[in-house]
Amino acid sequence: MGEAGSAQSLIMLAHALETAKAGDKILVASFGQGSDALLFEVTEVINEFSGQAGVSASLAKGRKVTNYNRFLAFNEGIEMDLGIRAEVDKNTGLTTHYRNRFMAQRMVGGECSNCGTIQFPKSNICVNENCGAIDTQKDHPFAEKTATLNSYTADRLTFSPDPPAYYGMIQFEGGGRLMNDFTDIFPDDELTVGMKMRMVFRVKDYDNKRGFRRYFWKAVPVDTNAGE
Repeated sequence: MGEAGSAQSLIMLAHALETAKAGDKILVASFGQGSDALLFEVTEVINEFSGQAGVSASLAKGRKVTNYNRFLAFNEGIEMDLGIRAEVDKNTGLTTHYRNRFMAQRMVGGECSNCGTIQFPKSNICVNENCGAIDTQKDHPFAEKTATLNSYTADRLTFSPDPPAYYGMIQFEGGGRLMNDFTDIFPDDELTVGMKMRMVFRVKDYDNKRGFRRYFWKAVPVDTNAGE
């Protein structure tokens, strides 16, 4: 996966825990402007790990980038013409970002305790037109859900470092809809209405003036040819 920066040692720890057994001892060491060393002992809780998600699973679902221009665009190795649509100031309201941290970082939506309607994002009023109950929403996670593609478009007017910008409407299993950006769409891929999609946590955009990187969830096809 390459160098992950300050998260490198923690990712390696997560990777090691995938094959660890109760009683194993793991030393995590990092260096650079100082050094830290942490010693962990694996407990019996490791037996509850399902193995369905983790570093190995993420690497298995990865795709190699062979287009050098794509690599340069993502790593600011080439000067891009952003166009008029990209001239809007991307200043982030940090207080708003903090208030919505569970929605944005964990993809937590809502489930109405009155009628059972599931929705994303969570709101004070149930979206079910036959309910409309107020303050009945309880947390409902969406990050691990599979969705169905309802509609999509490939936008070549909006700036994207990897044009075109793909986005569309997805319908989550069990309820909830979201107009969402897509990612990891390669030239040979074919999007079709009704195909299965899964969620991945990615960079949404970058505030160049203040050096702030925003993250959110994007959808990718479930049947992507991982590893090719």
